[in-house]
Amino acid sequence: MKPTITLVAFDLGNVLCNVDEVTASKQLAQLSDKRWEDVHETVFSQAEKQKFERGAHTFDEHAVRAIAALGIDMPLDEFTQIYDSVLIPSESMFPLVARIAEKHRIALVSNTSEPHWKSAERFLPFSSDLDPVIVSYEVRSMKPEPVFYDSLLTQSYVAKEEILFIDDLAVNIEAAQDSGMIGHQFTSQIALEKALAELGVI
Repeated sequence: MKPTITLVAFDLGNVLCNVDEVTASKQLAQLSDKRWEDVHETVFSQAEKQKFERGAHTFDEHAVRAIAALGIDMPLDEFTQIYDSVLIPSESMFPLVARIAEKHRIALVSNTSEPHWKSAERFLPFSSDLDPVIVSYEVRSMKPEPVFYDSLLTQSYVAKEEILFIDDLAVNIEAAQDSGMIGHQFTSQIALEKALAELGVI
């Protein structure tokens, strides 16, 4: 017997968009006369990103510190634009998500920063249909922490067993399943479409 899926929740990075931090790091390296690897550590390291992706401080605070550490003279909005350029829309996914949204609710579930979500909100053609939007910097918790998944349950008003949680990381899927949701680890659009068909979503 197929489960009843009411809500399909999508991760952002490496599901609805690809992520390329190397190109942005190399662009900043040319301006700072530093190795791109060192620039990446300053701007994109997990330790740094978690601070503002958890909402412990703002992205602007991170940007100001990063600009100073790189020794470059750059307006905050220009730095943010380069930072946002790491998100490359997975446009082939968009018709699939739109198709799902015809009969099911869709949601966003992402460990991300405020500028990245605001950027994605502009390029995702279905962004206004995402309900709820669970982003780590707002809920002050990150996947795979239980609080993140509780936020989805609380804000969606959907029974956990009726939620399909799609993420590229196995650890995040395991946590979703531990919370009672149905999980699918995203490896390719073809594999996702097959899983959606098997679940009766499409």
